[in-house]
Amino acid sequence: MLQEISWESAPAYREGGRGRENVLSAEVLMALDYLPRTAFMGQIFRAAHGANKSRNALIDHIESAVMDFLPGDLPLVAESGPLKKLYVQPDAVLTTENSFVLIEAKRIRRSAFQPQQLAREYVAALAHSQRRSPLILVLGAEPPIQVKGRGRLSIEEAIQYELRDVLLQSGGDTDDYELLLSAIPDVFCWITWDEVAAVVAKQAAAFASLESSVHASVQRLAGSITSALAWHS
Repeated sequence: MLQEISWESAPAYREGGRGRENVLSAEVLMALDYLPRTAFMGQIFRAAHGANKSRNALIDHIESAVMDFLPGDLPLVAESGPLKKLYVQPDAVLTTENSFVLIEAKRIRRSAFQPQQLAREYVAALAHSQRRSPLILVLGAEPPIQVKGRGRLSIEEAIQYELRDVLLQSGGDTDDYELLLSAIPDVFCWITWDEVAAVVAKQAAAFASLESSVHASVQRLAGSITSALAWHS
């Protein structure tokens, strides 16, 4: 998180980073990492839209998922030869024995995707999945999404405009272009922040434990998520 902030203007964080994408992501995703997985993170993925098969593969192993928050530069391919190496910077990576998941979180206030952002993340997820099910969660942006310079597009349209160029730039095989386009709905899913808040509130209200300390801890963590979402709105 500090590494990310070091590239930005420090005065933007004087009010605690209110409205800043990285701060919101940290407050929500790190709390989800510590909450009971099946009851909270698993239910958020269950409530998401799209990529049903890939989501279910993750949900089945959600308790063993390892989260890497703000993992830094993730290359689209391991080796790009003489071409310029391209990177993506997902907000988090979730891995299980069966799934490789990129999480792209958008702030609650108005924001837009860079033109090549989703196409690059798509290529990276496929390259790093290594026989696991690739999945990309767009967190907080309901399609049609805002793309800089292109207006509002479906996820498929946003990728279609840029995928061929991304493959060429990264040394990928453009012969796979049509196949990759057809597979987009199997990889991308999305959920709004309002839906996340509703899932967390519902699961917190239903959670029960014989240990009062465990129950209180879960309520504090769940409450921190709903408070963060309200504060950043």
